[in-house]
Amino acid sequence: MRKGISLKVKVSTAGALTKSLPNGQDIIEGETITVQGLLERLITKHGPLMAKELLHQGKLREGLVLLVNGMNVLSLPEKFDTLLKDGDELLIAIIVAGG
Repeated sequence: MRKGISLKVKVSTAGALTKSLPNGQDIIEGETITVQGLLERLITKHGPLMAKELLHQGKLREGLVLLVNGMNVLSLPEKFDTLLKDGDELLIAIIVAGG
C-alpha cells in the first residue's frame, strides 16, 4: 500500500458492545492495522466504556469472539497480530452455547 493511502476496516457487532457502540458498526481507518491495533483504535475513539465492554485485565473479555472475514481471530496464525487489509470486516460477537 502506498504511503498516505488509508485502508478501511468495517467493525460490526452482534449482541456485544451495546452501550459503547450503539449503532452496532464503525469504520476504522489507518495505513497499517492489526487486530490488536484495531481494538486500541476503537477504545481511543469510543472511550473507557468501550474498553470496559471489550477488555478484562487487558485481555479480550471472556464470552466475546472476534471474527475477521468470518474466521475466529484465535484460529489465525498471527492471532491478534494479524495484519488487516482494506475492506476486511471484523465482527465482535458474544459466544452463545446451548443445547
